[in-house]
Amino acid sequence: MYSTDEQGSKIVYRDRLEDVSISMDRGQCLGLAGFEEPPAISWPGDFMSAFQHPLRTLPLRDLAQGAGRVAILVSDSTRGVPTAKVMPMILEELSAAGIGPGDITVFVATGVHRPATEDEIRGIMGKEHLGGLPCVISHDPYDPGKLVYIGTTSYGTPVEVSRTVYEADFRITIGKVEPHEFAGFSGGRKSVLPGVASEKTIEINHRPEMLMSPEARPGQLLKNPIHLDMIEAAMMLKVHFAVNLVLNQAGETVGVFAGDLIASHLAAVRFMRSFCQISLKHRPDIIVTTPGSPLNINFYQSIKPLIALAPVMAPGGVLVLYSSCRDGLGTQDMLIPYEGAQDIEEVIRRLSADYRIQMDHALLLGKILLKGVRIVTATPSIDADVLHKMFLDTAESPQKALEKAVSMVTSPKPKVLFFPQAQRALTVLSHTAI
Repeated sequence: MYSTDEQGSKIVYRDRLEDVSISMDRGQCLGLAGFEEPPAISWPGDFMSAFQHPLRTLPLRDLAQGAGRVAILVSDSTRGVPTAKVMPMILEELSAAGIGPGDITVFVATGVHRPATEDEIRGIMGKEHLGGLPCVISHDPYDPGKLVYIGTTSYGTPVEVSRTVYEADFRITIGKVEPHEFAGFSGGRKSVLPGVASEKTIEINHRPEMLMSPEARPGQLLKNPIHLDMIEAAMMLKVHFAVNLVLNQAGETVGVFAGDLIASHLAAVRFMRSFCQISLKHRPDIIVTTPGSPLNINFYQSIKPLIALAPVMAPGGVLVLYSSCRDGLGTQDMLIPYEGAQDIEEVIRRLSADYRIQMDHALLLGKILLKGVRIVTATPSIDADVLHKMFLDTAESPQKALEKAVSMVTSPKPKVLFFPQAQRALTVLSHTAI
């Protein structure tokens, strides 16, 4: 998917997904960052094994005996979870427990993302499973009539969730585990909060004082208030069986962990940690990154690699982001705090005073810029004037974006690192880094 080739005195970086090529002087290129991934597991054998030997709970077919209504919480299309591979095992296990398709409701756990389209639902579920499942719906976080209050966490978050999910006798989650920009890792408890929570609950969990915590960062679960708050909410609702998947860069499954909600999530986290850490010997002057699919759907999702890379950038460094962003910004709320702002400090003050849920990435973007890191974007589906309001530089193409970045740094021969899908890695500086 990504590669670098030598062509005389030049290095050419290629991205086959976005059909991008970037050329630069070989002496300035630090190379292509990445990590060695485990091999893809076999389907259906390894998947079935995970169901036959679940973690800290009975097999699903035994656990679900006597249940009436079943709710299955699945991720939306921005997560790229291979739900269609898992669904046959779940349906088979539920059938063995005496539960038929008419007793099953599948919820696309969108949080506050837009509802899934019919095409997206077909892609998530697999066409072959849709006919036998009469009820596949997207979560609605806005309609009070579809929500129920189930308690308040120790962090002060009132937990409101889908009433239909709450009223089900048995709840199953399917998710993907990888580093997350402020929850430490995705997957597990996130199917509940934000997955099937109300806008109010998500907004309070994602509030500025939580996001600004030094522990609310990729790879960090210990003392992370957002993660711990999510755990409390999930325990209030009670998830009876969870499936957590770990994927490689190509979207293939390299690990599947099923069973108890917390145990399966932590097992997936440990597995991900075993291969996803990257140590840099130097702070690059410039890093070129892209989110890959499916995060390249919009700008809101596309900034995740920037959040992951900010800690290893020096003040004055430049991040280059290219992404197709076919759905534009993804949310206008992200732009609101930047409209007419004189500087990043004003943006942060606005966010603290008047915060909405999909302003979380506006705040995280502001944290990067507040550090003195500059960003050049090549996002053809977004008007440059919109990005300029967010204090971002723009370029017509990824090649032009890199050239602009080179002109922005003070070093006469700045060092450039290519690091696609950086949000999938835990990147640190070695002890000898300068």
